[in-house]
Amino acid sequence: MLTDENGGGASAAESARPAQQWSIWIPLATLMFALVALVVIPVLRTRLVEPLHEDLRSVVEPGRGLVTRIHVALAVEGVLLHRIFEARDTTLTARYRDAVADELAAYAEFQPLIAGLGPSAQREFRDLNTLQLAWHAAIDRSLAEAPGTRRVTDPFHSAQYEDLLVAASRLDEALSTGAQRRWAEIAAMNRAQGWVTVLVGMLALVAAFIVGWLARRIRLFATTAESRRAELQQAIEARSRIMRGVSHDLKNPLNAILGHTELLEQGIKGPLTDEQKATLARIRKSVDALLSLINDILDLSRAEGGQLKITPRETRILPVIRETIDEHSASAAAGGHRLDVQLSGDFPPITTDPQRVQQILGNLLSNAIKYTPAGGQIKVRAEIRTRDGATSGQRWAAIEVIDTGPGIPSDQVDRIFDEFSRLKIHEDMPGAGLGLAIARRVSRLLGGDLTVTSVDSRGSAFTLWLPLEIDASGEKTPA
Repeated sequence: MLTDENGGGASAAESARPAQQWSIWIPLATLMFALVALVVIPVLRTRLVEPLHEDLRSVVEPGRGLVTRIHVALAVEGVLLHRIFEARDTTLTARYRDAVADELAAYAEFQPLIAGLGPSAQREFRDLNTLQLAWHAAIDRSLAEAPGTRRVTDPFHSAQYEDLLVAASRLDEALSTGAQRRWAEIAAMNRAQGWVTVLVGMLALVAAFIVGWLARRIRLFATTAESRRAELQQAIEARSRIMRGVSHDLKNPLNAILGHTELLEQGIKGPLTDEQKATLARIRKSVDALLSLINDILDLSRAEGGQLKITPRETRILPVIRETIDEHSASAAAGGHRLDVQLSGDFPPITTDPQRVQQILGNLLSNAIKYTPAGGQIKVRAEIRTRDGATSGQRWAAIEVIDTGPGIPSDQVDRIFDEFSRLKIHEDMPGAGLGLAIARRVSRLLGGDLTVTSVDSRGSAFTLWLPLEIDASGEKTPA
């Protein structure tokens, strides 16, 4: 008992020591800080006030001057554009370009100042810059149109112009507010030299403690996030292994079912009635659908694991497209669809994997046939074109499959390439939602991409993009 009590007392004393040390050091540190603050008040006040004066001289006032310059440039642009579009005076285009150049120069001069203007002004400047980029892009598109085809008035551009003026006014107001705030801070510091300095020091001390606490929390969160990322990667790899294993295990009995079905269909086990033949046909159709799903799952798992085999070789793409269309023409005719084929005759050879191209196009055609109502049109078009957002001059083989089906709602377009994703309007259709996900993965392994444009209730257009050449290193390059 004595030993336990002594031990307990020692432990209590040891645990009390840190608390005692804190109770001594905290007031001592506070006192030392207060004494130092009393000595440095005049110097510190000057150092605190001078940056505010410097901000006013070198940041705020130049910034307001640049905003005024932007206002003037926008006004000039508005007048010139009015005369260009309303009076159709195209001789003013050069003056409009000069006004735009002056405006853009003002933005460029404003950029180095923005870091010192506070979050409100930074936000307003970002909004203004975003609006001016969109507006100038829209105006450039209109100016690029032939004069005889331009609209006389363009409410969209006019609304953007008004938004630009409002955004510039908000930026000017934010700068004015910032200037007033700085003057108010200077006045407050002049009125209360001593206590302001002490308060700032105390706040800095508290901030240091908070920063230290936050740094520890950030390190903890980073460690946790890395651990969870590793766990997620392991889970993805485990899922891929399970998918591959289960898929292979399922294919063996399914192939056996197909084999026995063929024996029965050939009459080896005896003659069959018409009803039995129809039943066997349904069995074969169901097994084929399940095997197709298993193959999709295997392709998906291989793509996730970087094991999907791609065998690029020099390929004449038009025969590949025609062969794929021929394979699906009977299905299109059975569904009452009109198949329209528009293939350019001057395609150069493309280095790609023709089997994978057929896989992608076959999926797109199957979907178009499945989801297009009877009597609809399915168009397959192939041409060489440049791609939005690609390197200037880069050429692509663009293969489009266009249908007149129900289209894709705008709020669901981003989901159609997700694995196991089914649109609400297609939930009554057969399928697992893997085809498009695999098609996009394969297209990107080929160095291209798969994109879609769709209008709800008016059909969809899927485009397979393939680069025209591959350099010696195996990287995709434009022709």
